[in-house]
Amino acid sequence: MSILATYREKEEMLRKLTEEMSKMQENPELKKELSFKEEVQAVLNKHQRSVSDLAVIFGLNQSAATAKSGRGNRRTRKLKVYVNPHTNETIETRGGNHKELKEWKAAHGSDVVESWVTEERD
Repeated sequence: MSILATYREKEEMLRKLTEEMSKMQENPELKKELSFKEEVQAVLNKHQRSVSDLAVIFGLNQSAATAKSGRGNRRTRKLKVYVNPHTNETIETRGGNHKELKEWKAAHGSDVVESWVTEERD
């Protein structure tokens, strides 16, 4: 695609986005939400507070932290220590996605490698 064609394509996209923005700005729901946001920001400024202070006040900080981490209430996996009896190599992992552990399982079989677990801890 030529640079001129790319330019015209981007120009058309910009025109469409400008039209969409104009329509959105006329939407009464958007106006209402923007007004609410401005009022809340004015109250926060008046009391010298931040949005994160609001989250703490309303108890939203903990749920926001779990949402960011994506872990929720999931428990931590146990640490498994594998010792290869042929080479005396040691692997410590909390999951099965360890590269060398996968190689061991491919070479010796999953059941055999699982029998090499010498220690499990939290």
